[in-house]
Amino acid sequence: MEAIKIGPFVIPLVRAFVALALAGFLLSAELLARRGPRSLSHWAWNAVLLGLVGARLGFVLEHWNVYREDPLSALYLWQGGFAPWAGVAAGAVYTLYFFRRQRLSLAWALPPSAVGGLVALALFGLMAQQTRLADRLPGWAFPTPDGSVVSLAEFRGRPVVLNVWASWCPPCRREMPLLAEYAAGQDEIAFVFVNSGENAETVRAYLKREGLSLPNVLLDTEGRLVRRLRVVALPTTIFFDREGKAVARHLGELSRAALEDYLKRLR
Repeated sequence: MEAIKIGPFVIPLVRAFVALALAGFLLSAELLARRGPRSLSHWAWNAVLLGLVGARLGFVLEHWNVYREDPLSALYLWQGGFAPWAGVAAGAVYTLYFFRRQRLSLAWALPPSAVGGLVALALFGLMAQQTRLADRLPGWAFPTPDGSVVSLAEFRGRPVVLNVWASWCPPCRREMPLLAEYAAGQDEIAFVFVNSGENAETVRAYLKREGLSLPNVLLDTEGRLVRRLRVVALPTTIFFDREGKAVARHLGELSRAALEDYLKRLR
């Protein structure tokens, strides 16, 4: 399982676990504030806020070569992109500043930090055990919108970026031009676009309307590949190495910076 579905909403498991770890940190700080310094509550909330801001800024700076072309995209938080090390560093610096005049009170910050850290370690450790990234790309054949048939076995020997999408999916449509850009003229890595549940006419009409030229568009009208790869929401992009083993999965819209990171891992 890589996401939690609540009605029409899908929450990536990573974000849910981070939220739970932060909730544990804040709850323990609030409980301690009733017995110790009342300022502990103020410190905890500010530390979380500055930690999140720091994590985002750290990610943007790590990928400044991407964001300098479109600085406004640094605000596209729905695409994800946070550097945990930068968030922890920002929170730690703020903590030292907050308790600079009351060093003895700094000890009160340790229990909430420990609780948040332990919750994160437990949840992400459980996730690592249950996530089977060893899934392999099957050698199944699928029809294309033009009526031909392509076998996934043809892509073995090259890294593969497999994007599962549909024309009715807004984030799929937003990320498609980016994926098309990287797929164009790409020989080292194969890009495969698996449409989920739509017929050939619908897919052809969408690609023509949007002016998209995509390689390796396959039709999974019965959801066979979606079930095999345990795709729970669209878009989902799975990255396979040369042996056809899945090495990473991304649920939701891809940013240019995130895609660059995944491609570096494949190369």
